[in-house]
Amino acid sequence: GKNTLHPMGWDAFGMPAENAAIKSKIHPAKWTYENIDYMKKQLKRLGFSYDWDREIATCNSDYYKWNQWIFLKMFEKGIAYRKSAFVNWCPHDLTVLANEQVIEGRCWRCDTPVVQKEIPSWYLKITDYAEVLLDDLKELEGKWPDAVITMQKNWIGKSIGATIKFPIENSTAVLEVFTTRPDTIFGITFMALAPEHPLVLELAKGTEYENEVNGFVNKYTTMSTRERNIVEEKEGVFTGRYAVHPITGEKIPIWTANYILWGYGTGAIMAVPAHDERDHEFAKKYAVPIKPVIKPVEGDWDYEKEAYTEEGILINSNSFDGLKSSEAKEKITQYLEEKGIGEKTINFRLRDWNISRQRYWGTPIPIIYCNECGIVPVPEENLPVVLPENVEFTGMGNPLEKVEEFVNTKCPKCGKPAKRETDTMDTFIDSSWYFLRY
Repeated sequence: GKNTLHPMGWDAFGMPAENAAIKSKIHPAKWTYENIDYMKKQLKRLGFSYDWDREIATCNSDYYKWNQWIFLKMFEKGIAYRKSAFVNWCPHDLTVLANEQVIEGRCWRCDTPVVQKEIPSWYLKITDYAEVLLDDLKELEGKWPDAVITMQKNWIGKSIGATIKFPIENSTAVLEVFTTRPDTIFGITFMALAPEHPLVLELAKGTEYENEVNGFVNKYTTMSTRERNIVEEKEGVFTGRYAVHPITGEKIPIWTANYILWGYGTGAIMAVPAHDERDHEFAKKYAVPIKPVIKPVEGDWDYEKEAYTEEGILINSNSFDGLKSSEAKEKITQYLEEKGIGEKTINFRLRDWNISRQRYWGTPIPIIYCNECGIVPVPEENLPVVLPENVEFTGMGNPLEKVEEFVNTKCPKCGKPAKRETDTMDTFIDSSWYFLRY
């Protein structure tokens, strides 16, 4: 008969509740709390010993107030920041879609073709902690399955290599690429840019390839990252322009290719068909030259038939001939740094967390935009910023943008008219800290 210390919590915000409410034509809060009540009755009938005095729900303002407080602390430290980035966008529903909601290039709900759109969003700078996250995995060895630890390491994706600058012929622009294989730099036969790369359309403009490049970019920028990852056939278009090899001065054709992703590295690669399988496949398809610059330590290899991707001995690499790959990586990187055309770089596959959602049923982001003061955080004493109740749900666009009494406010600094942020937080924020409290 005594109260236990086992609380029950309901992870209740998010898109499913909002979509169900739209479909049922009821308010998300009503739909959510009715379901909580139904599930609570089931748990009681099962006789579980939960302490119902300690019950929480993430959609209660006394809970999500702390989401907002944590956000403000991260904003103070520069961990929470705003930038523009490409997202999956439904032009009919006027909202961002997760990769899972893009089915064969179309919106899962209305079947409208999805486009890649650049919009401002709020991010958490988790990349600042990539090295720490990786190091902490060592403490889990012997406690967690090896497969899970490996999966986490791959998710963080640490890569050691070099960032190299390639001038563009007849242009002041410079193309930067990241590579883990600077030892293959003398084997470059083409450059490849992601279709979303801002230089692609600019490079092709005025060339005989402009229309073809525009069509290619339009085709692939409508695909989600997940769909792009599963496309097997390598496709590309020559932009009509050339980069200049930073060491040899040779002209290198610049292509845009579907297997290059904008979200990783710089969105551009130095393509070495002799020593990369994807580049090799692309080169064979489009009759791009293949130049071997590393030979196996033992045995023969036909570079026209397949790529040799292992380390070996450098050939066709000027003064670096005869070096082992491991030594050549260091010496070539050092040479690039001395000449000011590159530098040693540690890169991570991990990306900063986009927490912005153009939805109603989530934690309001406690930010105010003032024409005079810029981006202003809501003072802690004014938390929580509570979701308004009188909202129209059409399934199109951001519902909060249409609620004038919510949007229009005063700047906490200067007192002049200002606007609230109308994006809400990713629902995973709700469940990211509760274990520290309960």
